[in-house]
Amino acid sequence: MSRKKISQTNQQKKTKRGGSSIPWRYCFLTLICGLLLITGFFFAAGQHFSSIDYSYRNSHLRKQLNELEADKRRLVLAKEIALSPAEIKKVAKKIGFTETTDKIAAVPASINSAIKPSAEKIKQSISSRIETIKKAVETPAKETVKSSKPQDTKNKLDKPQAQIAAR
Repeated sequence: MSRKKISQTNQQKKTKRGGSSIPWRYCFLTLICGLLLITGFFFAAGQHFSSIDYSYRNSHLRKQLNELEADKRRLVLAKEIALSPAEIKKVAKKIGFTETTDKIAAVPASINSAIKPSAEKIKQSISSRIETIKKAVETPAKETVKSSKPQDTKNKLDKPQAQIAAR
């Protein structure tokens, strides 16, 4: 067998490139791709931990919601019990109301004696105010017809309003 002789020119071409057989463009492209890959891993890790945080918050809010719904049920039940006729009768007896034969709750004497004078005072003050308002409404209408000066009517209109404001 004979060997082929390798020309020296081919060996010289291979050695001209230098010690590195990979061009710098490929190294730079590989470095950029590696950085993008690492950045993606960090972004995915951030998303993962934020989703875990949201799940913890969500479970805490669900527990809180369940507690609030249970409190709401208890309060509704307490409200229904408080508004039941039997409970209302118990509370009325504690306050001092008594049940009459015609099913109307009678007011105790102590409360009745306290209510009557104040009710009469209120009726008197209301009736006196109604009378003053009627006078104030009727007075300007009669005086405006009699007076010929516009300034007199203005002054006369102001007097009833001053009387109303004073009371």
